[in-house]
Amino acid sequence: MENDQKNNYNDSFKRNGESNLADNEAKNLKYNEEENSYELDVESDDPDYQHPDPYDTAADDGEDMDSDWDEANPYVGDEYEKDHSLKDDLNNLGMHKTDSDHLKMSKRDEKNSHVPEDDRDDLDEEGYPINK
Repeated sequence: MENDQKNNYNDSFKRNGESNLADNEAKNLKYNEEENSYELDVESDDPDYQHPDPYDTAADDGEDMDSDWDEANPYVGDEYEKDHSLKDDLNNLGMHKTDSDHLKMSKRDEKNSHVPEDDRDDLDEEGYPINK
């Protein structure tokens, strides 16, 4: 019985000690000729099924060899788009532009935020001891 298990284990490691699991999985993938890659998601028999997180197929022409491609996360898409500006997406991201007037403290706020450590000359602005 032990020899059978050992042989089955060895059969699964045929190429240089690497598992042939990837080869078995590749047989189940659907090839997309237009993009010259395999689809990462299998098609469902249910016509109403929608994948909860659809994603692109593998990168064209080996682009995934670039250092900015996240191989471990195929869901990323264009997360590393270098030419994209966040200035255009401020509203979509729930952000707003501000100017220096919003950063100024009123006299009342300055008075309310004053603590005894502010009067000490052996501490810096953040309350840490000054090394002399």
